[in-house]
Amino acid sequence: MDYVDRVLVEKTKLGERTAFAELVELYKDKIFNYLYRLTGSREDAEDLAQETFLRAYAKIDTFDTTLRFSPWIYRIAQNAAVDMMRRRKPMLYLDEPIASDTESGIAWQVASDCPGPEEQVSFTHLKSEIEETIMQLPTAYRAVLLLRYTQEMSYEDMARTLELPVTTVKTRLHRAREALRIRLLSSGVLDY
Repeated sequence: MDYVDRVLVEKTKLGERTAFAELVELYKDKIFNYLYRLTGSREDAEDLAQETFLRAYAKIDTFDTTLRFSPWIYRIAQNAAVDMMRRRKPMLYLDEPIASDTESGIAWQVASDCPGPEEQVSFTHLKSEIEETIMQLPTAYRAVLLLRYTQEMSYEDMARTLELPVTTVKTRLHRAREALRIRLLSSGVLDY
C-alpha cells in the first residue's frame, strides 16, 4: 500500500474524518471514471461513487493496512455496480449473447496527437465505435478491460479487486479482448 494511503487509512481508523476526506479526494475521480465506463451513465456513476465511499467508510476498520488500498476501494465500487445492475437486469452469463446498447453516451479520454482534422474525425469515429462495442460486452468482460486499460491495474490488483484468482482474471481478459475483436471485425470497424 502506498505510504500516503496507509497513513490516511490509519488516521481514519483512529476517528479522523478529515483523513478519510483526503482519501476520497485522492480516489474520487478514478472511482467515478471507472464506474462511468462500467455503467455508461453519469448519474449511476455519481450515485455509485458516493455509495462506494460510504461503504468504504463504514468498513474501514476491516481493512488490512498491509495490503494496497486501491484494489480494496475498486472492489467496493465493483460490488456496488454489480448490486445495482442485478437490481435492474436479469443475470447475464458470459457465454450468453447480449443485446446491443446503443444509448451509451460514454466519453473516454484518449490522448490523440492526430495532426489534421481528417485524422481527428476518423479517430473520433473509431473511438466511438470501440466504446459502443465495449458497452455491448457482458459486465464481467467490461470490468476487466476497464481495470486493465483505463485504471492500468496489474493482474494481481485486478484479482484482488474482482476477488478472483489471477489465472481467472487473465482468462477473462483474454476472452474479453477476443470478444471485442470479433465484434469489431463483424461490425466492419476492423478489417484484419
